[in-house]
Amino acid sequence: MGLLEKLYDNSPIFFQNIMASVSGYQRNTSRYGKTYYDYLKFLADFDTWPLDKKLEYQRQELIKFISYANKNSKFYRRLYQGIDIASIKSIEDLKVLPIVDKEMLRENIADVVTISRQGAVEGHTGGTTGKSLVVLMTPEDMMKRMAMLDHFKARVGFEHLKMKRATFNGKHIVPPNQKKKVFWRYNAACKQMIYSSFHITEENMKYYVESLNKFKPHAIDGFFMSMCDIAGYIERHNIKLEFQPIAIFPTSETLTHSGRELLERVFKCKVYDQYASSEGAPFVTECPNQTPHIELASGVFEHFEEGNDEILVTSFTTHGTPLIRYRIGDSMKFADIKASCACGIQAPIVLQIQGRRLDFLYTSDGAKINAGNVSNLFKNMPNALIRAQAVQDKMDEIIIKLEVDKKLYKPEYDKLLKDEFLHKFGTGTEIIIEHVDEIPREKSGKFRMIKNNIASKSL
Repeated sequence: MGLLEKLYDNSPIFFQNIMASVSGYQRNTSRYGKTYYDYLKFLADFDTWPLDKKLEYQRQELIKFISYANKNSKFYRRLYQGIDIASIKSIEDLKVLPIVDKEMLRENIADVVTISRQGAVEGHTGGTTGKSLVVLMTPEDMMKRMAMLDHFKARVGFEHLKMKRATFNGKHIVPPNQKKKVFWRYNAACKQMIYSSFHITEENMKYYVESLNKFKPHAIDGFFMSMCDIAGYIERHNIKLEFQPIAIFPTSETLTHSGRELLERVFKCKVYDQYASSEGAPFVTECPNQTPHIELASGVFEHFEEGNDEILVTSFTTHGTPLIRYRIGDSMKFADIKASCACGIQAPIVLQIQGRRLDFLYTSDGAKINAGNVSNLFKNMPNALIRAQAVQDKMDEIIIKLEVDKKLYKPEYDKLLKDEFLHKFGTGTEIIIEHVDEIPREKSGKFRMIKNNIASKSL
């Protein structure tokens, strides 16, 4: 344990709030400088550009970025040996370049990075496979990424640094020996109340709701499942909210249709999704009509291979640790490039963000049922289910762990759920339902609805 962490853990809560705010002001210096404000203005203008002008900008940025990586990264220079980099003039030309994955970057990270740690912004990736990667970002790239996020939020009326926000994330803000039921800390630098995702239990959720009612945030962001847990509690107990957010902005976890409906029903505002990654992937953001668009200024998305929805990403905001044709492990379905949206923003439409490669379950004959379809199997359950997780260790068996409200849950609900699963997975799959006191979160603080242990062994 470091000295600052020890000091934090042994300080009163009011001083922990001060420490959280000081840390916030320090981070602000690497996020909200001149580059940030200049890029915000650029993005507002970029929204008004016609599609062909945006695509030409993307093409030019791609050429510059590949040239930069080839010149400044030993790893990419070695990887591209024998390839005529000057011949790459379009997105289609990217196919001549090799694909890279997380393990390649991790093993060669000293040669991949183009900047020193001094003055760099560190990013840490995790993920369901357990493999981690530390990436270095230039301050300018970090500012551009923050501007992209804040521009996305500003489109629907939320102004960062000016309005209050409640954030559910995986920061360890509650000391292990704390007795008080205070599971949040205030970061004055961003007008942000940070809520711990590690302490969201049926017993504790009333304190979270009381805090939200007192704080009255203009927006809520962070882990999708944590916000759904709170919304489910509010709905189950018919609690009256004393505020109405402008919007909800989930991060880090794949959205489900039923979860979005729950959040919008409870908080009486729209949910706007966005896609990025801690290692620096390009952005996909939802417009005011809740249609996902590719942010062409941020990079390039390709499909891994024809007929496969898995994506490769090339990001223009990764000069410190370049990502070019990076196999990130996510999947997306794209609309036709000419498809338009009533919002007026001319940018390619994403039909579906399918999430991580492990966010699916197998049927006994090997077919994949993705997270969206799995979540739909729970939507007809009566309002007594707190949390559920599907675990697969065998091809012909799925264990469903249920955390329920014991006052409301009835034994016949098990049969209802089992029937839903059997209709989707068939009689060749054994469905085992286990009632547990608590379904633990991952070390990151995220909750995983699906744990596919068969697929994880192959990675």
